[in-house]
Amino acid sequence: MTFSGLGSDYAPASRQAGMSLVELMVSMVIGLMLVLMVTQYLIASRQSYQSSMANGEAQDARRFALNLVQHQLWLAGYSDDWSDFDVAFPTFESEDARVPSFEKAQLVASTGDDVWVRYRAPALADQPSNHCDGTVFSGEEGGANAIAMTRLYLDGDTLRCKVYFAGRDPNNSLPLLNDVDAVRWSFFDQDDRWKAPADVDWRSVRAIRLTAILASHEGSGERFEQQFDWGEKTLGFDDGRARALAEITTTLRNLPERSR
Repeated sequence: MTFSGLGSDYAPASRQAGMSLVELMVSMVIGLMLVLMVTQYLIASRQSYQSSMANGEAQDARRFALNLVQHQLWLAGYSDDWSDFDVAFPTFESEDARVPSFEKAQLVASTGDDVWVRYRAPALADQPSNHCDGTVFSGEEGGANAIAMTRLYLDGDTLRCKVYFAGRDPNNSLPLLNDVDAVRWSFFDQDDRWKAPADVDWRSVRAIRLTAILASHEGSGERFEQQFDWGEKTLGFDDGRARALAEITTTLRNLPERSR
């Protein structure tokens, strides 16, 4: 049988062939490689995000802690009644072994791993101030109650404050900052050098320095080691939480005039 009128371009349809086994395997390998690359990218991005968040937490904790402690230390020696410091801040001996003794005009003390500061209530009852725990301290306080002694200390991994008085029971302890691994206090006195608590002339302290290691609350998603020089030893951490070394030097504002 012959076909006419179809022109010379007519050709019978060619047979379609499927993918070979080799082509299928190559396609699967390429697909798996792409999936692996995307997965690795997502994991790396997640770890980077967690690390950034952990570092951000540590930095935020650092700023909060420094501001909080500095404002508390600035209260040391506060008194607005014009009394001589020997009168405004008399000798204090506590029956509580946890509370240090204070000499006349002594504003700062330490038992080794903490710092204590003394300050008075404002003279005017209608112009109260606040303790570090948020409670009100006003001129209505009388006698020994008008003098507060605030302790800043590390309890476990929490920086706390507790306010004591000479004439009544102390306030409850208040947590100020969690995830604090270590705290160290040093003091600048009349010898014009920084000293550890055991060597300080407390009546001549002019500045206080806090050094702390602060950790993020959440892990960064991967384990890595951080080391910090800490006096005569090195402190190391590898639990995956980001850490920052915080240090602040606070010059005491309310110092008595001393003759040289």
